[in-house]
Amino acid sequence: MQGMANTTTVSVDRTPTHTDLAIADLVHRALADVQDADRFGDRKVFIASLWTQMRGIEAQIGSSLTDGATLEHFKAWLLRARLLTRDGTKDDAPLIVLCRADLVAAMDPARVAASETLADGAAFHFALDPSVARRDYAPRIRPQATVRSAAASRVGKVGASRRAA
Repeated sequence: MQGMANTTTVSVDRTPTHTDLAIADLVHRALADVQDADRFGDRKVFIASLWTQMRGIEAQIGSSLTDGATLEHFKAWLLRARLLTRDGTKDDAPLIVLCRADLVAAMDPARVAASETLADGAAFHFALDPSVARRDYAPRIRPQATVRSAAASRVGKVGASRRAA
């Protein structure tokens, strides 16, 4: 078996369901509504606070997406949804962007603990608000102009052929 390369690749299905998209829309609406102590800076919203805000919105509008669900169910959805994109391709905008609490000493420990969401050795505490963190929610493809200018700038650089120099 020596010399045999492992060619197994893992394919992630990034296609959201109709329910995933509906929950993501509710999440984004709630992210925009969360204020003050339930945020850390302008971009980061504590996951537990986000859940509370979502439940409040649903109570107001008479929706049932969160009926029977718990904060732990929501955290599990977040972990799955961070891998999903709007159109199901790897280059499109993510449904949700999560991040961790780095400056824990400057935060309310109860909010940090309630929001902690664990996956594969990583801990997340916040969801980013797409109305402020636009770059984090942008599609991951480069514009064609950037691709062309990058190719044109290779002439005369390391790796260029002698004829091009």
